[in-house]
Amino acid sequence: MVEPRAIPAGAPRRPLDDAAFATLLQSHEAAVRGLLRRLCTFPNDADDLLQETWTKVWRLRASFDPAGNALAWLQQAAFRCFCDHRRRERRTPRTNGGHHDLVGRDPAAAEWRDEVRHRLAVLAPLERDLLLGFHGGGRSLRELAAEHGLPVNTAKSHLHRARRRLQSGGGRAP
Repeated sequence: MVEPRAIPAGAPRRPLDDAAFATLLQSHEAAVRGLLRRLCTFPNDADDLLQETWTKVWRLRASFDPAGNALAWLQQAAFRCFCDHRRRERRTPRTNGGHHDLVGRDPAAAEWRDEVRHRLAVLAPLERDLLLGFHGGGRSLRELAAEHGLPVNTAKSHLHRARRRLQSGGGRAP
């Protein structure tokens, strides 16, 4: 095992060159994309935010400390981009009750929307409320559990079952 180099306090930092910084971004892309996909309702939003994050950190690469935690720095930048995205969304309301307006542009989107509505309709009301509140409304499990008078772990179980039923096409979970 290689011991980390001790950098004396006050020693000047040497920024990474462009190629090394690009390699650093590539090595952490999956982790940052995963964070954004967990935060965003729509996968396309996560992909857009990843590009926005990369653009911002590339502009700020001179301020990056190679001795620090690169993943933490990148995830913090991604989270800030996500927060900015949410603020912009609140200022410009979307059509279709808060969902992307896909139907007018793509006939397959209307079919997809109908399939999602059907799958949501076959869920138990509690599971549907938890699923939509957590993924669609951005509410915490603790908040939803309190609203429904459930322990947090029970709410997690209901949410997990709802996800499985949605993926399997509805009905009873396997």
